[in-house]
Amino acid sequence: MNLKSENKRESMSPKNLPEVDYLAELVGEFIEYWGFKKIHGKIWLNLYISDAPLDASALMAKLDVSKALISISIKDLLDYSVIIETGLSLNGTRTYVANPDLQSVITRVLRQREKIMMGKIQAAFTQLKKIPKEEITGNKIEMTRIRDLDRFIRTGEKGLDTLMAIL
Repeated sequence: MNLKSENKRESMSPKNLPEVDYLAELVGEFIEYWGFKKIHGKIWLNLYISDAPLDASALMAKLDVSKALISISIKDLLDYSVIIETGLSLNGTRTYVANPDLQSVITRVLRQREKIMMGKIQAAFTQLKKIPKEEITGNKIEMTRIRDLDRFIRTGEKGLDTLMAIL
């Protein structure tokens, strides 16, 4: 494809096929389940299946959403390296592609979000464990549940570490 036809295709922003919209909706719901926004999944899918980098205008047209929503969402996705900026279009707008290394994306998200969250949980639980037993039981808290929770948190941390090592 020559530069002229690439510029023309870049400036056209056709609507998605209904099948792509449906798939984007489902991917968005899946991503939302993991604590992201539905729009993140929709943007990622459109970039992932596209045969060329897309700019914000093309994504706005494909997803029928506002410039503000696209801008904020692109920033979020760039922060997690879920998408990659590829440069400027001939129109001077930034273009993006989905990061093709899905394993590194998942690992980065686990490190940046879940590992930090597990650290916060561990720190809060450590504070709870410092409270004298009498005060715990005096507040009608079951000590065996505290011990179970301790095992559960440690197991969760080990599982997350193992998952990150595999990826």
